[in-house]
Amino acid sequence: MRPAVLFAAVGAAAMGAAAARFVAGTARAAEMPEGFTVTAHSGSMGLPDNSIEAMEAGVAAGADVVEFDLRYNAKGEPILSHDEAEDAVPLSAVFAFLQAHPGVRANVDVKDTSHLETVEPLADACGVKDRLFYTGVREKDVPAVREKSPNIPYWLNADVPRALPLPGAYKKLIQKIRDLGAVGINLYHGPVTPAFVRAFHAAGLPVSVWTVNERRDILRMLAAKPDNITSRKPDLVRAILDARAR
Repeated sequence: MRPAVLFAAVGAAAMGAAAARFVAGTARAAEMPEGFTVTAHSGSMGLPDNSIEAMEAGVAAGADVVEFDLRYNAKGEPILSHDEAEDAVPLSAVFAFLQAHPGVRANVDVKDTSHLETVEPLADACGVKDRLFYTGVREKDVPAVREKSPNIPYWLNADVPRALPLPGAYKKLIQKIRDLGAVGINLYHGPVTPAFVRAFHAAGLPVSVWTVNERRDILRMLAAKPDNITSRKPDLVRAILDARAR
């Protein structure tokens, strides 16, 4: 069974339809996993982080997913911000963007869970909830995420040492992801190898890597075959993929 198909079965059993919906997607190069996606980093294409302009440019460059950082203003309203900021873009503006781009999904990088309960009602009202998923979620954040936003799937962010040996060393991490109900692992690309990805795929779990900007790193990650690559240069990722597909 192909990893993405196996993940769909495992994810649906663990988290219901919300997790299974995440695997929808189209790989544009035959050698990548089914459902492979390119995510435009919150500051893609050299534009300001957490701006609608960066999202527009990322989608125009071929991204399937847009990323942004989630925090809240002094009133507890959700905004786009990596650090605390009062003059940030409101979350409602992102949902309007998604309404205008029906094929695009959103990676909500959770920087603060204090008012996470505000996200789902707004997403429901805008009709975009099934196109959202959370990243930035560490083990300590899981209880709040599951309590405050139970219907949006989440990836577990984890730090993995570069020297982690195979094969048994991944078993505890894989089991932790399953126990916590996450759909997969989201991590910095540095320690990711083809063997790492194969181990997670064999367990039915997808792998998402960030932030892959340089050509040499993009080539190395494409060789590893993760399920998602997040980049400030989605145009470069797509250009390399499309060149390989020809």
